[in-house]
Amino acid sequence: MKYLATTSFGMEGVLKNECILQGFNVEQVDMGRVIFSGSLKDMLLANLTLRSAERVFWILDEARPMSFDELYDFVLAYPFEDIMPAKAQIIVNAKSYRSKLYSLRDIQAITKKAIVDRYYRKKGIKYLDETGEVYSYLLRIEKDQAYLLLDTSGVPLHKRGYRQQHNQAPLRENMAAGLLLLSRYFGKGDFCDPLCGSGTIAIEAAMIATDRAPGLLRSFSCEDWGLIDRKLSRDLKEQLEARIKPAEFKILASDKDPRAVAMARRNAKTAKVKLELKQEDLTDLKGLSTGGTLVTNMPYGERMGTQDDIDALELVLGSKMKELETWRMGILSGNPDFSKAVNMRANKVRKFYNGQIDTWFYQYDARKRW
Repeated sequence: MKYLATTSFGMEGVLKNECILQGFNVEQVDMGRVIFSGSLKDMLLANLTLRSAERVFWILDEARPMSFDELYDFVLAYPFEDIMPAKAQIIVNAKSYRSKLYSLRDIQAITKKAIVDRYYRKKGIKYLDETGEVYSYLLRIEKDQAYLLLDTSGVPLHKRGYRQQHNQAPLRENMAAGLLLLSRYFGKGDFCDPLCGSGTIAIEAAMIATDRAPGLLRSFSCEDWGLIDRKLSRDLKEQLEARIKPAEFKILASDKDPRAVAMARRNAKTAKVKLELKQEDLTDLKGLSTGGTLVTNMPYGERMGTQDDIDALELVLGSKMKELETWRMGILSGNPDFSKAVNMRANKVRKFYNGQIDTWFYQYDARKRW
């Protein structure tokens, strides 16, 4: 069985490494996705454990249809009756990139018709009442290569289940986890987010530090289909729960806004992790250990305020960064000239999209050993 896990553009390497660490056989890495092979158990394990993934799709089949008739025949040939009951709610989405077949509405309609016709031809069922569990398909065509995909996740994986409250323009949980892993944060040293907002980055750091799987607070579509034995599912979750350990080092988070700190505290409690939270202005940041990792999300977009506000904040942050010579740092900013603003040349800069907003992740290695 083959699976396709999606992620943010630029996070493919992080997701690939996660897949390898989980023991999955990675077969292909492309823009925004990683293809790997595994078992039905691995389908659930991927949803439960991949921190940087957005969705996990089951690759049912692939082909190169050059006409809508060929697309219909391709979908019709798949034995849906082996994996999906006739009463299932069928959702079909479509994506097409640089392909001869580009009308998403036509791709969706033809795919849905082929699925329904399959049941008539094989089961004699003319009408599907669609009152059962949801099966969400994606017909993805890229450079004329078509993939028939089944969404095993349901709700996107960045929705862990702990963020009940958030501020404006929040950072997605899987994006936060990806930034931490890019920063080589694995829980081996103190961590700090001095602009924590609703706490997403610090909470994800705590989950990494305690080896808490990101999907333990929620369920997935594949659990509703009856393909995965309930005992196997229960045992797998119990095994992941048993791996959780206390954090060896501090997870520090602060924000000048008392409402943000209150949100972060509630979200951390829901996530079942412990943070050392403090209401504190960035100018008062002090008392950090002799080394660690700092990752933060600078205000931008809806969170930015006035340009004067952001200029002042960059000056303060730049001053603090210069003090933290033994800390590894990663700053997500909406400013393409952030390095100039803080007068510190980054060791690496990566561009990401947080929703529809252009952002840059500035990475700074520790300048002194500790």
